Amino acid sequence: MARTQVKYGSAGVFVGPTPSTGTQGSFTQLHRVQSVSDTFDLPLEDVNQFGQTAALDKVINSSPTPTMEFSYFVTDGHNEQALGMPIDGSKSIASFFLDESEGDKNYFSLFTEQGVDAIGDTPGAGDVAVGIGNGFVSSYSISAAVGGFMEASVSIEGSNYKVSSAGSLTSPAVNPVDGAALTDSCTLPNPTTGTSSMPTVIKKGDIAFAGLPSTLLGVDLSQAAVQSFSVSVDLPREALEKLGTDFVFSRPLQTPITATVSLDFSVTEVTNGNLADLFTACGSTSFDFTITASPCVGANKTETFKIEVKNAFFESQNTSIDIGSDRNGSVSFSVPIGAANDTDRGIFLDCSAS
Repeated sequence: MARTQVKYGSAGVFVGPTPSTGTQGSFTQLHRVQSVSDTFDLPLEDVNQFGQTAALDKVINSSPTPTMEFSYFVTDGHNEQALGMPIDGSKSIASFFLDESEGDKNYFSLFTEQGVDAIGDTPGAGDVAVGIGNGFVSSYSISAAVGGFMEASVSIEGSNYKVSSAGSLTSPAVNPVDGAALTDSCTLPNPTTGTSSMPTVIKKGDIAFAGLPSTLLGVDLSQAAVQSFSVSVDLPREALEKLGTDFVFSRPLQTPITATVSLDFSVTEVTNGNLADLFTACGSTSFDFTITASPCVGANKTETFKIEVKNAFFESQNTSIDIGSDRNGSVSFSVPIGAANDTDRGIFLDCSAS
């Protein structure tokens, strides 16, 4: 029966191992996914000549970069670990990308037959899979706000885009040396709702802050009523091309990498401060603090996700008030991401997933 619509209940997102050109036997389902989108453009270039006004041809002369973006509710670090991030608190968020122990992966969006939930179904011939081959994480952000749940957003850049039947799935990757399509078999696991140790969601009452500075200009952030936070890490990559292949042969990570942490809050306690003192001081103003989530897992509150921010440099502050509103403010910090062996600077995830 032909599909007349595709609903979220029939969808799922999966990620394979590194490297994308290796054996693809073990795919991991990403849980609590809220949205997924994919895009590609064909970079056509006009071929013109004297004596003819219209273009003689339109040729693809640079490698296309298909992308996938998805968001999900944060749980216990399961998804972050699948994406290639360390989650034991010992290494910074980009460590495995920097030492290349984690890197390019294959990503699939699964769409089961109409009226059939993906969870509880076995991917088969009637299901469709959209694959992004040779995919690298190009950005990761995590945020939470009053009235919502803790959520992460991820962007992927790849080298190939492939749509095929989930019953006879092959790798969407291409050989980065010569651009040849790979035909290795891929098998997606049966989708599930996750493990029993995984929380449903992380809500506002589950989130606690520790170590927020009390010495900012006129604001005691440690006493402020935080309304929202966001942590954003851009992982820019350079697409390297060469003669002899139509595809990108490498996407090395560009450094330096700087994360951004921002908080919006309602002002409560006010402290003394002087911008001139910051401007003329010999040292920079940096801080360490943590954001910890302890949601319900079964009948108990359990710490499942911690963000450790180390050596965050105070960068900007804004406060405002108007008739009918409380005095609100926002601050932002820039956080340099260190090398794979740097444990003093960066964003560190300490999660309960195994």
